[in-house]
Amino acid sequence: MPINKRAIISGALGATASSIGKLALSPESPVPSTFHSYCHIILNRYYQHENDIGWICPYVSLGTRVVCFLCMIGVNLLMVSSFLDGMNESGSVVGTALSTAANFSFSALYGILFFEEHVPISWFFGATLIALGMYLLSSVTLTTDDDDDDDKTKTD
Repeated sequence: MPINKRAIISGALGATASSIGKLALSPESPVPSTFHSYCHIILNRYYQHENDIGWICPYVSLGTRVVCFLCMIGVNLLMVSSFLDGMNESGSVVGTALSTAANFSFSALYGILFFEEHVPISWFFGATLIALGMYLLSSVTLTTDDDDDDDKTKTD
């Protein structure tokens, strides 16, 4: 049974893009604040009068947000390309369902790993059911109308 990889990859890319977007746009994002702190550390170490050029640190923080935002757009472009390939590979219904299930699963995984989100044990039961459903959907083989027409002509 072939696994429809492109639809699953598009879901993973979608979850990755949303996590990068969270890093770019969330006020609690650790990335801009970390770069802002490093900027002050570097200025304190190498410049005696940090007050003269301390204005640069907020721009460093803003720059990291812009870079994360651009990365999010780039990953979204890859996701759309992979999603379209996945729909061609497995059909629109199966491709959409696989992509959505993969996105859901990877979003939760990223939340646990990178954002320290709490996930109840019941979620893992649901995720197991989603994984089982993804396996069943990915193992579906498509038939075309031409195949059905050939069968009809053979029986006539």
